[in-house]
Amino acid sequence: MELQVTLPPEYNEHLKQEVMSTITEAVNEARQQTGIDSPWLSSKQATAKWLGVSVETLNALILQGMPIHQQTGKNFFSKAEITQYLLNN
Repeated sequence: MELQVTLPPEYNEHLKQEVMSTITEAVNEARQQTGIDSPWLSSKQATAKWLGVSVETLNALILQGMPIHQQTGKNFFSKAEITQYLLNN
């Protein structure tokens, strides 16, 4: 037996808006938690994954001059600097 609920048009539109709002909030929260929009990467592993290469390949790129920033023993990489480096080399 199938259950069907029929809503008046004004409720239907409100429900669509609520669902869209919930989805938008979830996507925005996921983007914030993953740092996907951040211009910085905070580890060699994250940078290698972002580039689609191994950490060993990333280390080779660093030795060849790819920019890396170190602060209190932690590595940071600028996505813009990496992109520019790869375009120029």
